[in-house]
Amino acid sequence: MRKRVILLIFLVLFVCMNGAWGWGKELEVKVNLNKAKEAVFSSSGGLKIEIGKRYFSVPSSYPVHFREKGGKVEWEEENILSSEVYIYPKGKEPILWGKRPYRGSFIVKASSDGILVINQLPVEDYIKGTMKLELSPAWPVEALKAQIIVSRTYALKNLRRHEEEGFNFCATDHCQRYGGINAEDPVTNRLVEETKGLVLTYQNELASAVFHSESGGFTESALDVWGREVPYLVEVASPWEGNAPHSSWRVEFTKEELEESLREARLIQGEILDIRLSSSSEGRVEEVEVITTDGEFSFPASRFREAIGWEKLPSTFFAMKKEEKEQKVRKETFPSSSSSLSSSSFDYDEWMEKDWDLDDIINFLKMREEERNRKKGISPPPRIVVEEEVVSQGTAFIFEGKGYGHGVGLSQWGAKGMAEEGFSYEEILSHYFPGCRIERTTFK
Repeated sequence: MRKRVILLIFLVLFVCMNGAWGWGKELEVKVNLNKAKEAVFSSSGGLKIEIGKRYFSVPSSYPVHFREKGGKVEWEEENILSSEVYIYPKGKEPILWGKRPYRGSFIVKASSDGILVINQLPVEDYIKGTMKLELSPAWPVEALKAQIIVSRTYALKNLRRHEEEGFNFCATDHCQRYGGINAEDPVTNRLVEETKGLVLTYQNELASAVFHSESGGFTESALDVWGREVPYLVEVASPWEGNAPHSSWRVEFTKEELEESLREARLIQGEILDIRLSSSSEGRVEEVEVITTDGEFSFPASRFREAIGWEKLPSTFFAMKKEEKEQKVRKETFPSSSSSLSSSSFDYDEWMEKDWDLDDIINFLKMREEERNRKKGISPPPRIVVEEEVVSQGTAFIFEGKGYGHGVGLSQWGAKGMAEEGFSYEEILSHYFPGCRIERTTFK
């Protein structure tokens, strides 16, 4: 009981310091959906608009338009300028941003080169709007519950991630992908309600509950990936991922493509001569050393993957080989008449005694046809000679690996495999976050 009281006090203090309380009693979060030049809102139940200390009522289904103008937000219908506009639903019907429905309310804020469209809603509704973008609702219930608890914990732990920008989260992978009501599902909504308030803790504090798609068979420690030791973010086996979509993959880059990406990330200078990898005993790359004409450059494998592109290089669990690429090119030439095939070039008796192959037959028939044409006074057409030439295509670096994501914390496909084998969400979370506990808290 004492631990739960301490946890509750911690969360209340944490939330108060974040200023994340909403209108109601339930904790609310602010999610930046987009930066735009203009935005349109409506609701079948009508809207309430707050600008400064002025309040406006908007009829049901009536659209209201906002745009950036002179560093301010302009409400076009009323010709009102303000730095911020608050939009609330009159009733229980959701607000449409364009044609997309969202729970909660909206804040439209002036920003450089546009306006920010921010959705403010209860944290549990926010979690509902992330689930279908992370996992299929058809996955085993215990795997879904594990992901919900991890996502909730991650959100609460990172309430300050975009604090300086005036919101809590963005709607991309940088935080958690969020899509509003369109990203909800009845199955995951029910599970969010069933697990309401459940979070992961370590020594009475919210855990850094991170997750990824596939580990490739072993998760990675936070120390090796981010250089920060976390007692419960350590390497664990994850042998349940055989059917995962990235259980094996292969990608190829030219030397020039790697040079461009690594230079843009300011990781190297010069032209690449070679790349060397330092890997763990399981095969996950920990450090990359790039030898160039300007020197040797070393950096963590996570930085290398970030520079190349998260989607282009699925994980740091890979081996690499370098190949010199070549291609055969067919060239057609027209030799001079002196080198043309003629009957005088052939010994008929010798031809009749040899074993003919297909090329011999074709040449013999061409020679006979030319002989007939000469007798008729017809000049032979120019002869085309086809040759093959091997042309260098430069250096290619081939990466063969497994897994998808940074590899730290919960493996989503590993959780799916565990659930299919009968493990509960408590057992799944205990495996991927050793030493952590599942606690229930409320946000009042």
